[in-house]
Amino acid sequence: MLELERQEWRSRAFSRAEMRRQVAAGRAALGTLVAEDRLVGFAVATPGWLARGATLNNVLIDPAYRGRGLVWPLLAAVERELGTRGFATLVIDARVDNGFADAIERRYGARARVLARDHPSPYGAQRTIAVELSDQSGGRPRRAGRRSSSIDR
Repeated sequence: MLELERQEWRSRAFSRAEMRRQVAAGRAALGTLVAEDRLVGFAVATPGWLARGATLNNVLIDPAYRGRGLVWPLLAAVERELGTRGFATLVIDARVDNGFADAIERRYGARARVLARDHPSPYGAQRTIAVELSDQSGGRPRRAGRRSSSIDR
Protein backbone atom coordinates (compact mmCIF):
# COMPACT_ATOMS: atom_id res chain seq x y z
CA MET A 1 0.00 0.00 0.00
CA LEU A 2 2.74 2.40 0.94
CA GLU A 3 4.50 1.76 -2.38
CA LEU A 4 1.37 2.67 -4.37
CA GLU A 5 0.83 5.72 -2.18
CA ARG A 6 4.39 6.96 -2.69
CA GLN A 7 4.30 6.24 -6.43
CA GLU A 8 1.18 8.38 -6.80
CA TRP A 9 1.85 11.25 -4.41
CA ARG A 10 5.64 11.33 -3.96
CA SER A 11 6.43 14.03 -1.35
CA ARG A 12 2.71 14.50 -0.55
CA ALA A 13 2.18 10.81 0.22
CA PHE A 14 0.88 9.76 3.61
CA SER A 15 3.68 8.64 5.93
CA ARG A 16 4.14 5.02 6.96
CA ALA A 17 2.80 5.95 10.42
CA GLU A 18 -0.32 7.60 8.95
CA MET A 19 -1.02 4.65 6.66
CA ARG A 20 -0.63 2.29 9.64
CA ARG A 21 -2.96 4.49 11.74
CA GLN A 22 -5.65 4.39 9.05
CA VAL A 23 -5.53 0.63 8.55
CA ALA A 24 -5.28 -0.21 12.26
CA ALA A 25 -7.96 2.25 13.40
CA GLY A 26 -10.80 0.69 15.35
CA ARG A 27 -13.74 -0.05 13.05
CA ALA A 28 -11.65 0.74 9.93
CA ALA A 29 -12.78 -0.81 6.65
CA LEU A 30 -10.22 -1.88 4.08
CA GLY A 31 -10.82 -2.99 0.50
CA THR A 32 -8.09 -4.35 -1.73
CA LEU A 33 -7.64 -5.22 -5.39
CA VAL A 34 -5.16 -7.94 -6.27
CA ALA A 35 -4.06 -8.86 -9.79
CA GLU A 36 -1.26 -11.16 -10.81
CA ASP A 37 -0.42 -11.74 -7.15
CA ARG A 38 0.23 -8.09 -6.38
CA LEU A 39 -1.74 -5.28 -4.79
CA VAL A 40 -3.06 -2.96 -7.50
CA GLY A 41 -5.56 -0.95 -5.49
CA PHE A 42 -6.88 -0.23 -2.04
CA ALA A 43 -9.40 1.88 -0.16
CA VAL A 44 -9.46 2.70 3.55
CA ALA A 45 -12.32 4.23 5.52
CA THR A 46 -12.33 5.07 9.22
CA PRO A 47 -14.88 6.48 11.66
CA GLY A 48 -15.59 10.05 10.65
CA TRP A 49 -17.07 13.21 12.07
CA LEU A 50 -20.74 12.55 11.16
CA ALA A 51 -22.87 10.47 13.52
CA ARG A 52 -22.75 6.88 12.19
CA GLY A 53 -20.49 8.20 9.45
CA ALA A 54 -17.16 7.01 8.09
CA THR A 55 -14.59 8.96 6.10
CA LEU A 56 -12.83 7.56 3.05
CA ASN A 57 -9.22 8.31 3.95
CA ASN A 58 -7.66 6.90 0.85
CA VAL A 59 -8.56 5.21 -2.42
CA LEU A 60 -5.88 4.43 -4.96
CA ILE A 61 -5.54 2.23 -8.02
CA ASP A 62 -2.27 1.51 -9.79
CA PRO A 63 -2.08 3.65 -12.96
CA ALA A 64 -1.73 0.52 -15.12
CA TYR A 65 -5.18 -0.66 -13.93
CA ARG A 66 -7.09 2.63 -14.08
CA GLY A 67 -9.92 3.27 -16.51
CA ARG A 68 -11.42 -0.20 -16.02
CA GLY A 69 -14.08 0.75 -13.46
CA LEU A 70 -12.25 -1.10 -10.68
CA VAL A 71 -12.87 1.69 -8.18
CA TRP A 72 -16.57 0.73 -7.97
CA PRO A 73 -16.20 -2.86 -6.75
CA LEU A 74 -13.44 -1.64 -4.45
CA LEU A 75 -15.73 0.97 -2.91
CA ALA A 76 -18.57 -1.58 -2.76
CA ALA A 77 -16.36 -3.85 -0.64
CA VAL A 78 -15.64 -0.95 1.72
CA GLU A 79 -19.35 -0.10 1.86
CA ARG A 80 -20.23 -3.70 2.78
CA GLU A 81 -17.60 -3.72 5.50
CA LEU A 82 -18.84 -0.39 6.88
CA GLY A 83 -22.40 -1.72 6.85
CA THR A 84 -21.41 -4.64 9.07
CA ARG A 85 -19.98 -2.12 11.53
CA GLY A 86 -23.14 -0.02 11.76
CA PHE A 87 -22.16 2.94 9.60
CA ALA A 88 -24.86 4.71 7.58
CA THR A 89 -22.81 7.29 5.65
CA LEU A 90 -19.47 7.44 3.85
CA VAL A 91 -17.93 10.90 3.42
CA ILE A 92 -15.60 11.21 0.44
CA ASP A 93 -13.28 14.11 -0.39
CA ALA A 94 -13.16 13.39 -4.11
CA ARG A 95 -10.68 14.89 -6.55
CA VAL A 96 -12.23 17.14 -9.15
CA ASP A 97 -9.45 17.26 -11.77
CA ASN A 98 -9.53 13.54 -12.53
CA GLY A 99 -13.34 13.42 -12.74
CA PHE A 100 -13.78 11.32 -9.59
CA ALA A 101 -16.09 13.82 -7.86
CA ASP A 102 -18.45 13.95 -10.85
CA ALA A 103 -18.30 10.16 -11.22
CA ILE A 104 -19.30 9.67 -7.58
CA GLU A 105 -22.29 11.96 -7.98
CA ARG A 106 -23.35 10.11 -11.15
CA ARG A 107 -22.79 6.66 -9.67
CA TYR A 108 -24.59 7.23 -6.39
CA GLY A 109 -27.30 9.59 -7.66
CA ALA A 110 -29.81 10.46 -4.95
CA ARG A 111 -27.67 8.67 -2.33
CA ALA A 112 -24.96 11.35 -2.79
CA ARG A 113 -25.17 14.74 -1.11
CA VAL A 114 -22.54 17.45 -1.64
CA LEU A 115 -21.37 18.76 1.73
CA ALA A 116 -18.75 21.17 0.36
CA ARG A 117 -18.43 22.37 -3.21
CA ASP A 118 -15.06 22.30 -4.97
CA HIS A 119 -12.34 23.55 -2.64
CA PRO A 120 -8.53 23.59 -2.69
CA SER A 121 -6.47 20.89 -1.01
CA PRO A 122 -2.83 19.76 -1.12
CA TYR A 123 -3.98 17.09 -3.61
CA GLY A 124 -5.80 19.47 -5.97
CA ALA A 125 -9.39 20.66 -5.95
CA GLN A 126 -11.73 18.36 -4.05
CA ARG A 127 -15.48 18.10 -3.46
CA THR A 128 -16.79 16.68 -0.20
CA ILE A 129 -19.65 14.24 -0.81
CA ALA A 130 -21.64 12.20 1.71
CA VAL A 131 -22.93 8.89 0.35
CA GLU A 132 -25.74 7.12 2.16
CA LEU A 133 -24.87 3.46 2.52
CA SER A 134 -27.63 1.10 1.46
CA ASP A 135 -28.24 -2.56 1.02
CA GLN A 136 -28.22 -4.16 -2.42
CA SER A 137 -31.95 -4.91 -2.42
CA GLY A 138 -33.84 -1.71 -1.92
CA GLY A 139 -31.79 1.34 -1.12
CA ARG A 140 -32.53 1.23 2.61
CA PRO A 141 -29.79 2.37 5.00
CA ARG A 142 -27.47 -0.51 5.66
CA ARG A 143 -27.72 -2.15 9.08
CA ALA A 144 -25.69 -5.31 8.60
CA GLY A 145 -24.40 -7.30 5.70
CA ARG A 146 -22.00 -9.83 4.37
CA ARG A 147 -18.45 -9.17 5.44
CA SER A 148 -16.06 -8.85 2.51
CA SER A 149 -13.03 -6.64 2.33
CA SER A 150 -11.03 -8.10 -0.52
CA ILE A 151 -11.62 -8.37 -4.23
CA ASP A 152 -9.44 -10.51 -6.46
CA ARG A 153 -9.27 -9.41 -10.10
